[in-house]
Amino acid sequence: MTEPDTDTSFELHAAVHVHADPRTVYDTVSDITRMGEWSPENTGGEWLTDPPGQPGARFHGHNRMEELTWTTECQVLEAEPGSRFSWAVLTGAPDTDASVWSFEITPAEEGGAELVQRYRLSTLPTGFRQALEQLPEDESTELMRQRREQLREALWQTVRAVKETVENA
Repeated sequence: MTEPDTDTSFELHAAVHVHADPRTVYDTVSDITRMGEWSPENTGGEWLTDPPGQPGARFHGHNRMEELTWTTECQVLEAEPGSRFSWAVLTGAPDTDASVWSFEITPAEEGGAELVQRYRLSTLPTGFRQALEQLPEDESTELMRQRREQLREALWQTVRAVKETVENA
């Protein structure tokens, strides 16, 4: 059992142009109860505190990958209508900067909005880190590579699905 020699911190993003005003895009992506409509991994969520959608508000996010399911507790970090919505995953994290998801919305010159979803991981969740530590180094490195690719593809699927939802509303 050795400490894996892998790059465990990274940032990923995906961007699309949406034919809608920034506030409409923001109102859509900041509704965490609908995230399961767009994300291939998240199945939805519910607010734990009032008022929902404000900095400091907490929610549960429900997730699945193949037969594995899990729930995380998250906290809204930024809620700037028409501009930015971000949250930290608190479950298994040493601090609120360890695992941060965000949507950034900016007006596009040609009309509509640019939507960017980002994911930044600076510290592995406790359970995932412990699982990696049980693997030989080459397997833990490969598992981290696969997880980054899964997340990268999930970001793309999510922003494309949000675009389709907003433009067909």
